[in-house]
Amino acid sequence: MSSSNITLGNNDFPDLPDGEVMLALQNGREKALDELMKRYKKPLFNFIMRYTRDEDVSYDILQETFIRVYNKAETYNPACKFKTWLYQIALNLCRDYSRKKKLQSLVSIDTWLGGEEYESASLHEILASDENIENLAEHRQMLKLLESQIDLLPHKLKTALILFALENHSQEECARILGITPKSVEMRVYRARKTLLQRISKKI
Repeated sequence: MSSSNITLGNNDFPDLPDGEVMLALQNGREKALDELMKRYKKPLFNFIMRYTRDEDVSYDILQETFIRVYNKAETYNPACKFKTWLYQIALNLCRDYSRKKKLQSLVSIDTWLGGEEYESASLHEILASDENIENLAEHRQMLKLLESQIDLLPHKLKTALILFALENHSQEECARILGITPKSVEMRVYRARKTLLQRISKKI
């Protein structure tokens, strides 16, 4: 199956839970994939975009994610929440991309966090702390510095920060996606914030 085969269309599953739609796909009803794409294409693209900050790469990863949903449909366990399984596939692809990617020039903070095209939050909302880091939001140059440091965070800290702070997933949902405990999510987000504060304090 190639990415050119994935198209959105009319569906027969508007009222079914995700898990049942996935079971229909397991049973050979290929239109079920269209329904799953209709439900998750936009939010999943937003997540991938925030990780890669490259629109073309993000679209490729999005397409590959749904290709894998189709090709690996028989491996889906109905006891697992479909959204968790889907995001785990995308997260693995993002990690693979990150391992292969060389550091590239930064894109605009508006592309990553702003504009009408993407659901977003300001960095001062994401990283607000007792150290009053929200003051950085007043300075575009500082925002670009902060963006670059987020991009350089270790994968585990970066993904926890994106899922929890940018994507607004609960700690419990982040934990399911990342395969860790909610407490571990909390600690990774905390460590991400503290790491950013320490690194930025050395550069300003």
